[in-house]
Amino acid sequence: MYKGYSWSCSDVLSLLSVRYNPDKEEQMIPCPFCGSKRFGMNIKKGTGHCFKCCATADSASYYAAATGLSLNDARDDIKRRLNIPDKYGKLPERKVFKEKKQENLAPIEVRDKTYRAFLDELILSQKNYDHLKSRGFSDDDIVAKGYKTYPSVENTSFEDLCRRLIARGCTLSGIPGFYKNYQDEWTFIRLTPGIIIPQIGIHNQIEGFQIRKDDDLRRVFDEKLESKIAWFSTKGYCHGACSHTTVHIATDFIYNKEKGHYEPVLHGDIVTLTEGGMKADLCACLLDNHASLIAVQGVHSLNPLKDALLSLKQYGLKTVNIAFDMDYLSNPNVQDAMEKVTVLIGELGLKCENLMNWEYKQRDEKGDEFFLKGLDDYLAFQQRGIKPVIVKE
Repeated sequence: MYKGYSWSCSDVLSLLSVRYNPDKEEQMIPCPFCGSKRFGMNIKKGTGHCFKCCATADSASYYAAATGLSLNDARDDIKRRLNIPDKYGKLPERKVFKEKKQENLAPIEVRDKTYRAFLDELILSQKNYDHLKSRGFSDDDIVAKGYKTYPSVENTSFEDLCRRLIARGCTLSGIPGFYKNYQDEWTFIRLTPGIIIPQIGIHNQIEGFQIRKDDDLRRVFDEKLESKIAWFSTKGYCHGACSHTTVHIATDFIYNKEKGHYEPVLHGDIVTLTEGGMKADLCACLLDNHASLIAVQGVHSLNPLKDALLSLKQYGLKTVNIAFDMDYLSNPNVQDAMEKVTVLIGELGLKCENLMNWEYKQRDEKGDEFFLKGLDDYLAFQQRGIKPVIVKE
């Protein structure tokens, strides 16, 4: 037993039909919050946390999250199902499991307002500021791009922050990243802290967030380091919403009074295609915003890329320069993606050119070798003399 509960963690897992090893004290079980198989539960203590979404729970709150019940109702339901009477010898009333309702994606205008208010509530840590500066961003660039640090549960009350957003007139229903916890309060997903990268759409609105996790905080699971990038999404959470797959646009925008929205300004009728929002932002900044870049979420994200290119054709797009990282030379997966992207661009009646044709191996004055892996590395080195981390031979 733990925390005064009259049941064991094993009892609760059995009620939920969760498979576990009764002879192993610590083990991985499914996460009731994000659906991953990486919830580390201490069966003896009855507490654990998820190595993917960072949610924590004891046996009662685990049961609540799995069933959609409130915490109090979950406790009563456990007692009723295990035939544990209260102090008066009576069994609690049987509760009905609640469906984990998913919300429809909110309109972009609603998402944009909520996400901008969310960023207003946050700060950029010194560590993240230093990282951005070392990449080549100026102070003005950092402010303009709206980068902030994703908060940790140790330093921020997620529920209080949500209350402040609601007080500011923001909607959280249908906004990816937000959900209701087992106490029926609005909160947002727990993630490893890092830099929040706003994903900008065709009309200069924030479509969603990408989080570039701090390298020193990324955890190891099954001898594998957790992914560097996470999406602000609550697919599978109670009253959560799935993130919207989109293409990030890094360019100038001009406001169209007649249509009541911003429109992209394409420099030279050309856009440069890369992977990753921060990479696109940095390249645009290093070129003094005299170039237009777009970034896909992954090299195989063809459907959102097609939609974005069709939209940009309305604003004069004629040529797409491909600037995926240099590993396309050795990675068959990236090579295959480049071929499909090239075909797609041609089918849309656009010209295509591969920009990744520079000498990417360089040496410094000491003779140490370093690599200009991506367009951002190349421009940072050419424009501001910033080298990537040196790789010793």
